[in-house]
Amino acid sequence: MQNQSTGQFEPASTLDYFKKAIEIVKLNQPAMSQVAGDPDAIRFGIAVTAIGGALAFIPGNSLVGLLVGAFFSVLVLFLFAGLVHLFCGYSKGRQEFMGLVRIIGLSSIIDWAVVIPFAGLAITIWSVVISIVAAQKVYHLTRGKATFVVLVSALILWMISLMIFTGPLSFLYEIPGQ
Repeated sequence: MQNQSTGQFEPASTLDYFKKAIEIVKLNQPAMSQVAGDPDAIRFGIAVTAIGGALAFIPGNSLVGLLVGAFFSVLVLFLFAGLVHLFCGYSKGRQEFMGLVRIIGLSSIIDWAVVIPFAGLAITIWSVVISIVAAQKVYHLTRGKATFVVLVSALILWMISLMIFTGPLSFLYEIPGQ
């Protein structure tokens, strides 16, 4: 986290990042700003994202599914942030891109709730809301532009995911004994 007197970032504990992740899920914009500028937040964000992706594959009872879910979630994190960055029309460098990755990575803690039956739709909708606020904060967009950019990016990734998981990786969702 950032030292108030020096302005330098100091390593934060896992508990600090966990608290920041919860604040991001609650749409706390100052927390989003802090995380966007914290270069160490990326490690926690990637771990949180991978765990959330793996949890989605628990019903399949497959180690391969857990690993694919973790890997695919991290890949989608970077692809989604890349699409948002591209559609925002910014090419100022990686600062905005990595800031968005950090915020969305930490906000992926909400994906851990996927183990609750029928919570997937609510989690997805709230994740989109978080992404809209994050894009608005990081790229200084209006709410309408941020909404458009995030929805187009999400739709593109949802279509790609649908094609992958109903095609070559559909075996990961097969229910044993059926």
